[in-house]
Amino acid sequence: MAILKNVPILRKLVDTSYAILIVVILSALVGLILAFPVMWLWNFVFGSLYKINVFQAWALNVLAGILFGQRNSNK
Repeated sequence: MAILKNVPILRKLVDTSYAILIVVILSALVGLILAFPVMWLWNFVFGSLYKINVFQAWALNVLAGILFGQRNSNK
């Protein structure tokens, strides 16, 4: 890793990529944890018709966020 000490822009790029990777991993974990209540509620309400797993609940959270996400308008 001696090359990182000699090239400061490369060191900054590596540090930034580590930070981005940590944010992506933490966001995925939080999203997965928040998918459990959606899965439990779905299976409680619609369990007799169709049960979903946690990854389907995660996708449902993402879809709901896209469709019903907060919109800001500066009018």
